Amino acid sequence: MREAVRQLKQRVGVRGALVMTSDGMVVAADLCDGLAPDSVAALASAAVGQALRAARDLRLGRPRRVLLTASFGRLVFVPVDELMLVIVTEPSLDLELTLLEIAGPAQRIRELSRLNAPL
Repeated sequence: MREAVRQLKQRVGVRGALVMTSDGMVVAADLCDGLAPDSVAALASAAVGQALRAARDLRLGRPRRVLLTASFGRLVFVPVDELMLVIVTEPSLDLELTLLEIAGPAQRIRELSRLNAPL
């Protein structure tokens, strides 16, 4: 998983990525200086938790991704089975292209999480 996260961070405009459990525990992280994995995971856990509850209450189904856009960047949250992939990007990054590029590493993380799941 660390390799998949590292590959995401190497993309132009991506400031970092991490994989976390649903309760906010960091599984793997590669973030730029100034971004603490535990802080990003705490924000992700709270934001995604609210989004999941809202989607459930509105009967929208499980979200495929949650986006948080701010003045100085974006956070992209992608559920991967029981895990959450979080990507931190520059604000000017082409979001459509980024979402396409996330698909491959997200699939790899999904495969790895299934391999490591208890029987």
